[in-house]
Amino acid sequence: MKYFLLILLLFPWCLKAQGFFTKITDNTNPAVTFTNTAATYKGLVWIDLDNDNRPDLFVSQRYLFHNDGNSNFSQMANVSGATTGQGSAGSSWGDIDNDGYPDAITASLISGLHHNNGDGTFTPMTSMLSNFTEYSGWDCALVDADNNGRLDLSYVHACCNFHPTGPFSCRLFLQSTDGTFNPVTGYEFTDTLAAYTIPIWADYDLDGDMDLFIGSGPANNPPGALPDFNYRNMLKETGTFSLKRLTDFPFMVPQDGQTYNFVDVDNDGDLDICLTNYSQAPTRFYRNNNGVYVSETTPFTLQVGHLANCWGDVDNDGDIDVMVTTDGSPMIKLYRNNGNGTFAVAASAGTADNTVCGLAFADYDNDGDLDFYTNGPTEGRALFRNNSLAGNRAWVEITLEGTQSNRSAIGATLRVKAKIGGNDVWQIRQVTAHNSFQSQSDLRQHFGLNDATTIDSLEIRWPSGLTEAFTGLAVKNFYKIVEGQGITPTIEPSPASFDVRPNPVFRELTVTAEEKIAGVEMFDPSGKLIPLQLTEMAEGWRIWLYGNPPAGAYFLRVRFDNGTMATKQVLKF
Repeated sequence: MKYFLLILLLFPWCLKAQGFFTKITDNTNPAVTFTNTAATYKGLVWIDLDNDNRPDLFVSQRYLFHNDGNSNFSQMANVSGATTGQGSAGSSWGDIDNDGYPDAITASLISGLHHNNGDGTFTPMTSMLSNFTEYSGWDCALVDADNNGRLDLSYVHACCNFHPTGPFSCRLFLQSTDGTFNPVTGYEFTDTLAAYTIPIWADYDLDGDMDLFIGSGPANNPPGALPDFNYRNMLKETGTFSLKRLTDFPFMVPQDGQTYNFVDVDNDGDLDICLTNYSQAPTRFYRNNNGVYVSETTPFTLQVGHLANCWGDVDNDGDIDVMVTTDGSPMIKLYRNNGNGTFAVAASAGTADNTVCGLAFADYDNDGDLDFYTNGPTEGRALFRNNSLAGNRAWVEITLEGTQSNRSAIGATLRVKAKIGGNDVWQIRQVTAHNSFQSQSDLRQHFGLNDATTIDSLEIRWPSGLTEAFTGLAVKNFYKIVEGQGITPTIEPSPASFDVRPNPVFRELTVTAEEKIAGVEMFDPSGKLIPLQLTEMAEGWRIWLYGNPPAGAYFLRVRFDNGTMATKQVLKF
């Protein structure tokens, strides 16, 4: 009887979560039907290859898929030079040469550097890296460690007996402004052997430079778990890039480290820490109380064997949630943030057809909520769409493009303030090129905004040191910010369309569409909302522009009953 009651208590959670995320099984979608490798540990990356505001997909060890819109993907040629041949593979993507197209580094039997030619093909460039021939890697990550506007390369190797070749120490290459790569040595991770697993670069102390955290399982290092390899970047303190080993709590706690993540769980303005450990230590959560870390028990710190912890506001309520993968399990666990410093018990976000290790978020269908993809051996690759978890809550998604900073804006910190539940709430995101187990979520930054009707403030601190601020922005919108050149709404691709007449317009216009229209908004090129008087008619909507805004270009966005959106430019005379 007790077991029956337990099943009754757990079953609604499973049912509810499975309803939130729909596993895509369309046999015409190659992203979920392609023949994957059998490698056990490997990840994925969401990356917009062609700058069309649709996140495309790279699935380690070498597979590439173009997002065609309307939830469809097409398979592209494999990334040239990306290899198989071992049981693990990670990758990291960003615009390494600042030419407008994201490039890649990969870690596998033979790790690589791959230049994006801008036409869907890639050229191996590994010969540019010294002491790198036949280098086998467990994972890798891009970063601008010295804030010189060029992305640097880091690779890790899991010694011992995890690779058929080696052993090797880790590799770190700093890129000069002329495009050459210079090896860095003199640190434990560059000069010694250990079971290095997942490299994460994050500005954990919010001082403007990226710090390094390398999970390092104990492997063959008796008597068990050892501290991970965690370093503070001393660039801001000294003016020159260097790394200082962190020795205070919790960075020297013995671990079986896999994936570090730094997130503001409680929206108090500093970054808390989540570390998924493997078999010799439980997953950890450390709350940051004004610079003092406190170890806390949560529903996800009660187990061992975790690989990924991947963070995103999947329900758009303004509090960041976490998904966790477990070694040997096909189920992805979701822990929702309750908004009061606690987390709900585990719910099943979805189940793949094989075990899962890598996981990453992206709003691949551009409907304002986060979807996710998983990877693992063979059928561990799976795509899950967020159906109803976010409801009609507000959101914003922001793409950054550096000019003085690296073009992918890796290392930038964003802060958004909006009135949620009647209170002013600040949220923080960082642009990072690795933030899950061998995986990377979309560089486009997503914020859930719950019942907010406008974004009061958006602040960006760029790696160059420039700080910019924007106010009074429309919610439920995509924005692109080019460093030092302002903000513009992004016209998201949509299968739906509508007509605007007249255009150009003076004060009054009508909007019609074949799909039923649920709402209309208008904003200026900086994203500020324009007051409208809306009248619904049988054939569409009549719109009157309050206050007679000045002449110029504006954006009219229509939301349809089926959940899709479309945007058009309107000229005002």
